Amino acid sequence: LAMPSLDAYEDEAVRLARDPAALGAIKMRLAANRTRCPLFDTDRYRRHIEAAYDAMWRRHLSGTPPEDIAVAPLPA
Repeated sequence: LAMPSLDAYEDEAVRLARDPAALGAIKMRLAANRTRCPLFDTDRYRRHIEAAYDAMWRRHLSGTPPEDIAVAPLPA
């Protein structure tokens, strides 16, 4: 439910509060996507961010200056 502004967010919240069917559709879509979308895969996210922290720490220990790093995607 990302919105371009705080006013738009408030308008959408009011609209959904007044339209239970629209809110229900969003809830159903979220429930269906929880098992299929990477957004909800918190264990995978945790492993990925830990790999990033590990890469940063190894750079620090080696005396290499900070820079952008890329972490390879992890399997699901």
